[in-house]
Formats: sequence, structure tokens, C-alpha cells
Amino acid sequence: MRTDQVQTVRDTFQSILRADYISISDIKQLESLNDYYVDFFNLLPKVLQNQDSFINGRRGTGKTTLLMRAYYECMKTISPIIKEDSHLLYNKKILPIYIDLSQCKEMFLQNCENLEHSFIVKIVEEIKNQLEIIFQLTKFKVGKKDFSKLEEFDSFSEAIKEGILLKVEKRNITQERKNSTAEKIEGSVSLKDAVVKGNRNIIDEKNINYELDEARGYNVQQFLGCLGKIRQRSGLDAIYIFVDEFSDLTDDEQEKFSNLLKKLLGSKNNVFFKVGTITDRFYFGKDIIIGRDIYPIYLDLSDFVERYGGIVAASKELINYTEKLLQKRLESFAGELTMNDIFKGNKSEILRRISREAMGVPRTIGLILQNALTQAEVRNEKFIQLSDINVGIRETRKIYFKQFQGAVQKKVIPGFYMDMWNSLLKRALDEKSKDSNRPASHFMIDPIRKKYLNIFCENFMVHCLEDSRASKCGGNYVLYAIDYDICNDNSIIYANQKDEFTAIRFIYDSVFQAYDCYFLKDRIKSYKCPVCNRIYDEKEVAQVKVKRCFECDEKLEEIIHKDVPISDGNYTEVEVKILGIIATLSKEDAMSAAEISAAVGCNIQKVAIWGSKVLAKKGLINIEKREARNYYYDKVD
Repeated sequence: MRTDQVQTVRDTFQSILRADYISISDIKQLESLNDYYVDFFNLLPKVLQNQDSFINGRRGTGKTTLLMRAYYECMKTISPIIKEDSHLLYNKKILPIYIDLSQCKEMFLQNCENLEHSFIVKIVEEIKNQLEIIFQLTKFKVGKKDFSKLEEFDSFSEAIKEGILLKVEKRNITQERKNSTAEKIEGSVSLKDAVVKGNRNIIDEKNINYELDEARGYNVQQFLGCLGKIRQRSGLDAIYIFVDEFSDLTDDEQEKFSNLLKKLLGSKNNVFFKVGTITDRFYFGKDIIIGRDIYPIYLDLSDFVERYGGIVAASKELINYTEKLLQKRLESFAGELTMNDIFKGNKSEILRRISREAMGVPRTIGLILQNALTQAEVRNEKFIQLSDINVGIRETRKIYFKQFQGAVQKKVIPGFYMDMWNSLLKRALDEKSKDSNRPASHFMIDPIRKKYLNIFCENFMVHCLEDSRASKCGGNYVLYAIDYDICNDNSIIYANQKDEFTAIRFIYDSVFQAYDCYFLKDRIKSYKCPVCNRIYDEKEVAQVKVKRCFECDEKLEEIIHKDVPISDGNYTEVEVKILGIIATLSKEDAMSAAEISAAVGCNIQKVAIWGSKVLAKKGLINIEKREARNYYYDKVD
């Protein structure tokens, strides 16, 4: 690897970190994505089905990349600029629309009715913008020279701008009432007779003043109906609307948007929604039923283990995935370079270690390689060696742990999670101390306690490998692995065979039972067996006065529930990670928005805007300007 090729390699590794550098308006970038994208788990055909679906995975697993790749595949069917035909959609004509919810936060400051209208307006704006990108005043593949000149689209756009008159209400009603009486009497007297004349006028005036309040908008059914007409008139088979970054919304915002999404799903007009979500960080509300209204597409490793016959075989496939991903990127970004030009030493071992640390997460692969290249440059070497990979793995793991540690420090993650982590690590070290030559990297827990480890999985401290692993002692458990580098740091041997982690000693429910009180508080009462640690709901044992375990016949102990400590602020997953990593930085170690975004896996604007307008204003962090760039570090009390 020559000196002038180092930057090319750096750009190659940078491209693996995240996909937000790709502009949806840049056809060349999308063409490049099409060339190097590795659909190892064959997910693209699932996304391109005529059904509403959500793509779910941890941060860095490639959700945005998959959505953009699917978007480009749709563009192949209609854009004359793209010469390549779609081998997945064949003769179908699909119009793709891409919306990033993290860029639409202002919509959620409105009430629900205005949110509905604003989102529809946003879709129409994206239709206009993206049609210009796709067609660029050239001939439309489905027969129209300029899609936006369709009569249906013109009336549709005008209606969106002005709004349709939905209802008229009277408001600010005021009432004025005037009442007056006037009397007049006239009389005359003569010798013959007397005449008396009189009249009385009563004037009663009532004036009612009010203002007409016109409610204009565009409801969902009208919107879908117009889209259906446009689709039919244009010869389109379907319209796919890709909605990314759903989990960047707060809980309240997710609830608002889910109420709107429910109205949009199941359209009879061939309009389908594809939503990107983060594992355990999304909620579609009680009205949207997964598997009926919207279908899941999972990106996490645990969802692919079964097709490979277990975690041992799946782990070997991950090595192939890592190699293929790297080769494709090199072909696209550095066509003249091969892996032999970049890596020196045992390449099989290099790939094995990278894949074991990354566990199928592309962004982790990118971080490891980026840090390894930096280490090689420090040594003035032209090749990346195994020792550089080890440093890259170590630096990547530190970044992830800092995000967790800082979030606990700032109290946006409850403090008991750090206690629980220390308890877990202590148990693994205890197992190691019994026989230092025996692996102790994996463990199993009862499925009822799976949610206990969500935060650890989110921060890549542990990895969920299988949702239903049979133990040698009987029963099915959730199988986890402690992070590979954490195991190395503590001299814990990493398991390679299933016999090395299915023994009864690796069932760690006893570790987590001390924390049951934080997670089972939503139940009326819960009971636990002191011997086997099985947990019972009150309804399971309510019929007997003395409550005993069905398996051990031991008297059950009632779980005393505790409230989870209230965190300081209702932050989203990405906001927790941004604050977490800044909280661990001293002034000397301060990082720029670009560096933080690369570590967390979000766009630079999110770090810059949220750091400056929220965290700094709250006094949670410091910002220092250096050479026209902001650098962020912790606020020391």
C-alpha cells in the first residue's frame, strides 16, 4: 500500500461506518451503493414486497443502507437516467419516496390533526423533489414526459397547499341586546265628546356577532385516494414510502406518529410503507399489530442463527460476510487494491477476530478497520497487521463502553445497570477462576428476564445470539455472549463449541434475580423460588395459601418491587449515546461533531444541533470553538 493510496483506503473504511453520507439526490452515490452493497442475508427481496413492513436492528446494523438500496432498486424501474434494469422487480414500475423523520421534528410540535396534514404535505414535497431528481426533464420510462404535469398531480398539489374545506365552525360568539320603550299620549276635549289617543312602541334589538372558523386540511383517505389516481394514471404498479429513523423520535412523538401510521397502513391503493426502527426502541401503539398490520424484517444476528443451524455455524458465516463486505468496498472505492495489498499476516485470523467483535454489525467493522489503519500509520507501516487489528478492536470497544458509562454518569441510564453489569462480569470471572482453561464467555437466562439486558445489547457489551437455546439440564433459554474484547481484557476464553456454553453452570438467572424488583413492578405481585429461581405471577399460585414451587416444592418468596430510578430527561437512544460519550471527555480529549457522529453512528447535524441547542443550554456539556469548529466535552462540577 503506497502512501498515496492510504487516503483511498481510509475513505473505503469510512464508507462502512454509516450511510448518512449518501445523498438521496445524488444518483452517482446511489449507483455506487448498488455496486458495493452486500445482501448477505437476502433481505432486499423482503423489503421490496407489496406489504407494509418495518426494518428492525441495533444501531449500525445497516437499516438506512438497506432502505436506500431498496429505494435505488425502485428507481431502476422508472428512471431513464439509470440504464440498469431491476432483476428483483422485473417489469414492475415502483415510485419510491424517502423521508427521514429525524429531519421532521418540527412537525411533532403540532397537535395530531396538524401532524397528519404536515406529514402529507411532507410526502408531497418529497414527491416533487425526488421526481426532479429521478427524471430530470427526460422521458419518463412509463410513458409520460413530465410526471408533475399530470392533471391529477396539479390538483393534488393545489389541494395540499390550500387545504380542502373539511368543516366550518362559529367561534367568538358575542350577543348584544337593546331594549327600549317609548310612550306617547294625545288627548282633546270638546263639548260633544272626549277623545284620547295613545301609542306605545317597544323596541327589542338583538345582534349576534361571530367569526367563521374554516378547518382546512387533507385527511388520510383523501390523500391515499389521490395517490391511487396518480399511480393508475401514470402506469405505476405501486408507490413505496421509505420512512427512516423512527426511533429518533421521543416516546410521545412515536405515539403521535403511530396514530397517523395506523391510518396509512393497509392501503387499497398500492401505497406501502417501509419503516426503519431500532431494536427495543420503538412502539407502534396498541392499535398496530405486528404480523397483521405491519410485518417485521430483522437485522440482528439472533434472527439468522436458525437458518444456519445454530450459533456455531452462524459465527463461521459471519467471517464470510466480513470478507465479502470488505472485498466489495475495495472493488468500489479502490479498484486497484486487494486485501493482500492492505493486510499482512494471517488474514483468516484477522477476519475471524473482526467478525467475532463485530457480530454482524457493519459499523463496528468500519470502526475496527479505521482504528487499525490509524495504528498502522502511527508505526509508519504500509500494511495493517494482526496487532493493529487488536488495537482497532480495543479502541472500538472503549468507544461503546464510554457511551454506556457516560450515560450512567449523567443519569440518563439508571445507575443500577452499572451494578448489574458488575454482577454479570463477576459471575463470568468466577466461572473462569474454577478452570482458567475453560471458556466462560457465554451465558443463558430465562426468557422472562430478556429485557434486563436490552441496554447492554444496545451498547454492544453483550450480544443476544439465540432466543431459544436448549440447556443440557433441560429447558430453553436466551443465549448471550459477552463482548469479545471484554473477554480478552479479562483473560476469559471465548467459546467456540455449543458444549462449552450449554452446561447448567452457565445459566445466570441467579445473577439477575437481585434486580427483579426493578423490572417486575408492573405486575400485581410476583413470587420467586429460592432454589431454582423460577418466577411466578400471583395468578399462578393464587389458589393456595402457602405458595410453593411446582418444581422444587420450596416455599416461594414474594418479590419486593422497587421503582426504577427516574432518569434525567426523556432522551432517545441516539441522544443517550451522544450525551454518554461527551460525558467521558475531558477538555484535552474533546471531540468534534464529526468524530462523535462517527462513534455513535448518526449524522453530524444531529450532534451539532442537539449538543448546542439542548445539552449546552442545560449546562450538561461544554463547547469550545477551535479553528472554526465546535469541540464538545464534559461539564465538570
